[in-house]
Amino acid sequence: MNLGIALGIAAAFCFSSTTILVRVGQRTRPNDDGVFMSVFVNVLILGVVAIFVPWPDWDTLAIVSFATGGIIGTVGGRTSLLRGVRLIGPSRSNAFLTGAPVVAAISGWLILGETVTLVEVAGAALVIGGLLWLIQARSAGVGPDQVAVPLRSYLIAAGAPLSFGLAFVFRKWGLERFSSAVIGAFIGSAAAYLVLVLIDQARGKLAERARSNFTAVSWWFVAAGVTTSLALLSQFQAFTYLDAWVVGVLQATQGIWTIALSLVFLRGDERIDVALVGSVLLVVGGVVLISVQG
Repeated sequence: MNLGIALGIAAAFCFSSTTILVRVGQRTRPNDDGVFMSVFVNVLILGVVAIFVPWPDWDTLAIVSFATGGIIGTVGGRTSLLRGVRLIGPSRSNAFLTGAPVVAAISGWLILGETVTLVEVAGAALVIGGLLWLIQARSAGVGPDQVAVPLRSYLIAAGAPLSFGLAFVFRKWGLERFSSAVIGAFIGSAAAYLVLVLIDQARGKLAERARSNFTAVSWWFVAAGVTTSLALLSQFQAFTYLDAWVVGVLQATQGIWTIALSLVFLRGDERIDVALVGSVLLVVGGVVLISVQG
């Protein structure tokens, strides 16, 4: 198997594991989505690893690109994703991530010069159709025992693919100028954590957030930080072999991994039905079609 493909799939599996771990941790933390602690762990792990790897020649634009990708992907993407995990569950929230390759394909074409063909446009249509099916089914409620989910919850979850797709492109662009996946991942996580701290400080919640996370540690959130660190390292390494949108295609398998993990670890918390499975299969089919070169 091509190493880039293996790394992209590994990133998807690790990110899926993160959402499962966070969902378990959220059961005892009603006011904490797990972002603060998981990103803190990212900075620690990636920072330690960065100490032992060689740094390429400094490139300011690349560093800014890594930081921008980290802020967009973490503050925008991961916050939307983990909030979506609480509001609509891991499987449904991860199903939205299959739209990230569409964003990556369009922005990669504009910024990186990566090509977008009619075949890929057809794949995007499948992705959008699958997401619309999922939103319609869950917003309306399916079956007499189901509670309708507000559209706002799905709009929050939809912020994740938009943010992640853009983050893919910024990270890929940075790696083209500064060839260190480890340092790129560390810079992105550090920049994102700084923004999270500033946001909590502006809201007057930083002291309480730090106290709740560091005096009564949620080890589920810590574990989520470990799996996310592994995911970021795999993702950045995949960028050295593949185009940004191809990495996005591979990460779209995250929805499938999450369904499998939910069946094992979240029985009674997730409802796996025709609408969910069908929509995920449709969008995964779409992103596979995107990967076909016309």
